[in-house]
Amino acid sequence: MRLTEERIAVLARLVSDRLLDEEIVDLEIGEGDFRHLIENLISRDLKIEDEIDEEATAFLLKNRPNLEEGSTEWDVELERKKEDLCIARGYVAF
Repeated sequence: MRLTEERIAVLARLVSDRLLDEEIVDLEIGEGDFRHLIENLISRDLKIEDEIDEEATAFLLKNRPNLEEGSTEWDVELERKKEDLCIARGYVAF
């Protein structure tokens, strides 16, 4: 995962505080529980991205062994495969 648990907690706090300060959400749960939900969402999203990245890399290694990892062609094909996997999963990457 690209972010540490501590960084995810900080981001969740910032998101939570902003949503509450601007009165975008009306909570029926405690702020701590709300922040925890946001942390879980961020973690789950990052795990999905990691899975897609691993799956795309494995696909290229198996099906495109002539590509050199790290080359421009590798990067283009990797992004293309990741996009295909995102579409197949109904996942919207940012």
